Amino acid sequence: MINSAGDKSVDDMHEVFESVARYFSVLGEPTRLRILHALCQDEKCVNEIIKVTGLAQANASRHLGLMYQAGMLSRRREGTQIFYKVADPMYVELCRTVSTQVLGRTEHASIPRQAINQFVDDLTPGQGPSAAAKRHPPANQKEKASV
Repeated sequence: MINSAGDKSVDDMHEVFESVARYFSVLGEPTRLRILHALCQDEKCVNEIIKVTGLAQANASRHLGLMYQAGMLSRRREGTQIFYKVADPMYVELCRTVSTQVLGRTEHASIPRQAINQFVDDLTPGQGPSAAAKRHPPANQKEKASV
C-alpha cells in the first residue's frame, strides 16, 4: 500500500509496529511471564508447569496454547503428556533484561533483594538443566542408566 505521498515505507513500518505490538501483548500478561519463567531453564510437561505456577489446568492450557501459536514456545508429545519449552532463548533474554531494569528501579519497594537476585538468576541462561529435565529427556534422547 502506498500513502498519498507515494511513500511505501511508512505503511511497511506500520506493519512492523503492528507485529511488534502483538509480540509484546503476549508478554504483557503476568500469567504468561510466570509460564515463561517456569520454562526458562528447561522444558516441562503441562503438569509440572501447573505445579510450578499454581495455575488451574484450563488457564495454563489456554496461555500455553496462545504462547505456542505466537511462536514463543515449542512443544512435543511423549505418550499422553505434552512438553513445552522456550522456542528461542531471545524470549528469555528479553524478559531477563526488562525484569532486571524494572526490578532495579524498585529498590525502594518491598521486594526483598534476595528474591530479586533469585528471579534474575532463574532467568539467566546456562544454569544447567533442572532435576525435572533429567527425569524427562527429550523424546529423541535416551536416558542414561544410573549404576
